[in-house]
Order: sequence, then C-alpha cells, then structure tokens
Amino acid sequence: MEATARNVTEYTFPEEFTGHATYREAPYHLRDEFIEHVKQTYQPETFPGLYWGRLNKNEPFEVIHTFAVDRKKRPEGDYIPCPMCQRREKFLEGSFVFIFNRQCIAVIGHDCASAEVRHAAFSKKKQDDERRHQEDFLMSRLAHVPSMLRELEALKPIAAEIDGIFHDFRRDAPTIHTALRQVRKAGGEYVLTEMVDNEAAEFNPRLPKKLARDSYFGSIRGDALVGASCKFLTEVRRYEQWLLSFDGCDDEERAMEATIGLLERREAAKAVRYIVEAGRRMQKLRWAMSAACFFFAHTHIENMKEWARDRLQPHPFTVDRHVRNDGILLTFVRATGKDEEREYVRLFLSNELAEWAEANRIGPNLES
Repeated sequence: MEATARNVTEYTFPEEFTGHATYREAPYHLRDEFIEHVKQTYQPETFPGLYWGRLNKNEPFEVIHTFAVDRKKRPEGDYIPCPMCQRREKFLEGSFVFIFNRQCIAVIGHDCASAEVRHAAFSKKKQDDERRHQEDFLMSRLAHVPSMLRELEALKPIAAEIDGIFHDFRRDAPTIHTALRQVRKAGGEYVLTEMVDNEAAEFNPRLPKKLARDSYFGSIRGDALVGASCKFLTEVRRYEQWLLSFDGCDDEERAMEATIGLLERREAAKAVRYIVEAGRRMQKLRWAMSAACFFFAHTHIENMKEWARDRLQPHPFTVDRHVRNDGILLTFVRATGKDEEREYVRLFLSNELAEWAEANRIGPNLES
C-alpha cells in the first residue's frame, strides 16, 4: 500500500476541472475552441472536460492539436502538468489528444508518451493533416480549373504565333540567329571586344603588351526568340492535359463530389500537385511569352543595329524595323561575297500580339 501511495500523483485543480468528458471519437470540433482557450489563458490544462487521471505512457492516442506556451505569460510562471508523468509540472510544448481506450481528451507533453506510441500518433496526424489540406485545397481550387483551361485555350494562338516567329528566324537566318544565341549564352549583353596596345608596358616589361577593351551596346531582350528552342505551344498543351482530368467543377456541389472521389481513389495528392504546378507555370509562361515579344522593341533593335554593324563585328548584318498599320516588321539581312551564305528573313509581330504583350508586360513598352 505504501508503494502504491508513493506512486499516486496529487492534482490540485479546482473542482470544475477534475471531471472529464467522454467522446465516441476524436472531437476535432473542439480544436478551434481549444486554440482560442490557450491563446486567451496560456493554461491549456484548464480547458473544460480534460482527463486528469493517471495515463500510461503506452496508451494509444490521436493528436488533435499541438501547441507551445510561453512560460512568462502563464499566471504562475510555471510548467504545465502531464497526466502521463509523476511530476505535477512537466512541459511547455505538448499536444491536445484523444485517448482511444478511455474515450477522453487530455493534454500531454511532447515527449511524455513512449516513443512507439508517439511515433504512431504523429504519423497519423501527419496523414490527417495532409488529407485535410488536400480536401480544403480541392474544395477551393477545383472550381477555378474551368477558367484556367479557358485561359490556356486563349493562349494557344498567341503561343503558336511566337513559336512561328522563332522557327522562321532560325530557319532563314541561321548565322544571325546563332550570333544572337551566343549573346544570350554569354550573359545577355551586346559586347564586342578588341585587343589594344598597353601603353604602360613601355615602362614595365612585366606588364602584358595587349589589353582587352570591351564595347557595350545594351542588353538583349526577348531572348526566348534566340534560344536553342521555343515551344510555348507545347507547354500550353502540356498544362492543359494536366488540368483536363479535373474539369467540370463549376460550382461547390460538383467540387465536393470531385474532391470525395479523388480522396477515395487516393488521387488527391496528384490533383493538388498538378493544379498548383499548372497555376505556377501558367503565370511563368505568360511572362515568358510576353517577354519574347519585346525582342521587337524600338530601343532593343537600335542597340542590336549598332552592335551588328560595328567594325569589330565578326558576322555583320543589318536589321531594320518598320511600324505598319497591322504590326511591326523586322528585316534581317546578312550579305557576304558568297551567294549561298547570304541570309534574309522578315519577322512580323501583329498588333494583336503586341497589345497582348503590352497588357502582360514587365518593364518598358514596345515603342521605347
């Protein structure tokens, strides 16, 4: 009897906190109420209905909420007691849990339960949290999928036009296109370098006889048109395929039905990933497509023109920009002594595409 008496933990809570409520299953509906209680009192142990009898460290439980309390904000500046531990004051970080066997709720310290039980409880909590996140996300975002698909459909002709400009340029003026691609690969600056005499070497023989001198002509713009490839339309179609499986949720009821189906088929995680990634990539795609159109900007073409005809240019060419009623026309010409090496290409940016690019642009406009 004496041994038993020594193992008894004495609790000195007011009488209204010594009784406990019982539940058939984990009462997640109490989670927000518990969070607010802790926020207002900094005393999770005074939440109504908690179990304060002794708990075995191996008793399985389900985590409803995890919390941490600032000791300085507790009325007595003390620690929180734990029913799994013999010491009355035990922890500041813990969990609001449901004890399966006793069908009750309790607060326990974050490392008070046995490692095996704790691991099982938090593994389940992680799965439950992921499922709730998936459910909340799908309920709110599935309804946006039809509009995302409509936007992708509207991007198709724009993407096709930009891809066409790229392919015309690369096919009909390969040397010019390659020269501009090298500018892109080298950092995007129009630069020409020449070796000049180092006058200081006359007075110090250890110095190099020649120095490199760079001439700068501005930065390349719309460099998607001079990359190794341009497949905007392929990207649009890829994101469309990602989203087609989740189409048809125009209202909350359909979104709920689709969410339940995805959860039951264990496809919710994939749906969340595809919708998030499609949204992120669509935003990036719009910016990249808009940026490509600024290859036609007036200032950019003027800078390119100076760079292309400079005396240091190893592959000189000419470029002219004409603003027409229906759009902007660029004409590239590279003339050499050999007919088979001559290049000529006309690139056209329609007013419709220019207006779309202006509406989605970041930075100066096409006429600057």
